[in-house]
Amino acid sequence: MYLKLKHFSNQLYIYILIIVLSVLPQALVAEDDNKPVESKIRLLLGSHPELLVKFLESREKRHRSEHADVYPDPKIGFAYRSYPYRGDISRDRSRPDTPGMTGNEYSFSQEIPFPGKLDLEKQIIQKDSELDHFNAEWIQNQFIRNYFETILIRSALLREIADLESLGKSITTGTRLESNQYSAGKTNISGTLRILNLKEKIKDRLLLRNTQLSELISKTSYFSLDQSSYLISEEEILKYLSQKENGLTKDYSEMDITNSPYLRYAEVNVEKAEVEAKKEKILHYPETELFISYMQRRKKPFLLDSGPLSYSIMDNPEFSGDLWSAGITLRIPVWSLAKAGELDRSNVIKVNRMQLEKTKQKYFLETELKTSVQAWMGNKERSENFQNSVLPTYKKSISSSTLAYARGDLSLTEIYQFLTESMEVKSSSHEVSLNRWLSLIKILEITNNLLPERNDHEK
Repeated sequence: MYLKLKHFSNQLYIYILIIVLSVLPQALVAEDDNKPVESKIRLLLGSHPELLVKFLESREKRHRSEHADVYPDPKIGFAYRSYPYRGDISRDRSRPDTPGMTGNEYSFSQEIPFPGKLDLEKQIIQKDSELDHFNAEWIQNQFIRNYFETILIRSALLREIADLESLGKSITTGTRLESNQYSAGKTNISGTLRILNLKEKIKDRLLLRNTQLSELISKTSYFSLDQSSYLISEEEILKYLSQKENGLTKDYSEMDITNSPYLRYAEVNVEKAEVEAKKEKILHYPETELFISYMQRRKKPFLLDSGPLSYSIMDNPEFSGDLWSAGITLRIPVWSLAKAGELDRSNVIKVNRMQLEKTKQKYFLETELKTSVQAWMGNKERSENFQNSVLPTYKKSISSSTLAYARGDLSLTEIYQFLTESMEVKSSSHEVSLNRWLSLIKILEITNNLLPERNDHEK
């Protein structure tokens, strides 16, 4: 009995081990599916000039804000005071008639801003730095969205061009057959003319799609900086978006815009306007400056009377040594205070305007999110319907029409009309699938979920 139980437990252990070894690698592979595209996105975010400029502006202002609250530097002065002018600018103080207030003055002064002014200036520059940061995130989302859209549209064009070229070759063959049948008197000329018209229509459409493809290829080189390590394939993008889509399918009703850089930008703009209003309010408050000076004079213990009546030496009862001065200067808002009310009203209007901008942006993003969600759900459902119903139905119709042509029930012109309709349906299928992914990309952009987890390149 013991041996049977031990044998059973060993078999159970081996069975569990086989399951773990078979499932775990699949989970790891699924987890790493998006690593290549995420690494390429991070490389682009950390190297493309368009994306780096705003982050560098944000960092520049952040460092500048650390200097904004520095106290004004003190002022040191020197002056020659009360030297007599005797036809020249001599600084000789040895003559007995030199005034007693003649000397060299040394001064020191220090401006004292109104309390809180420097801190508010620092906050304003910090808000500018935050605005540049959220603007940079905004540009990042737009950049990756445009990159993904360009690759997906380019791939859709390549598929459509391949379909058009295949149909064009078939029509060229059909034109020769229809011409031979017309020459043999088996068909009328209308069938030949229809096929020729269809051939020209396909040719023109091919020219249009090839032109659009060339434009997109040139546009792709801008995104990738002509470096193969930055190129992202359609397959990588679809894997990346599919994982994002699976997450949305579970909780798309809980999506919000609170993390959107568009909304955060508007919120910081309101905060900046409020800080600017506080700063401009204290601009009318008194500014202070302290000063102190020291005057070095020539010592004169006696005075020389050189008047017209007598000439004699007298004692000097006044203090004849060095002098010092100290005091305070206030800037009184006499004229600016008279118009302070207008400035206050202007700031109130500015704050209200920024709050309305924030509300407008919030409603706009909410509407865009709802619209994009409905478009994504509708295109997703249509794409599944095309794959499961519409395309198989048209495929069966083409097979049936081919058999009918072999029996002589349909003409060659009618066969190519079926093929053209089938091509249009297939083109619509590609367009619906493309719109599905484009709607998803827009949702991810609005909710700030399009990019991988934040890296340290902008710090």
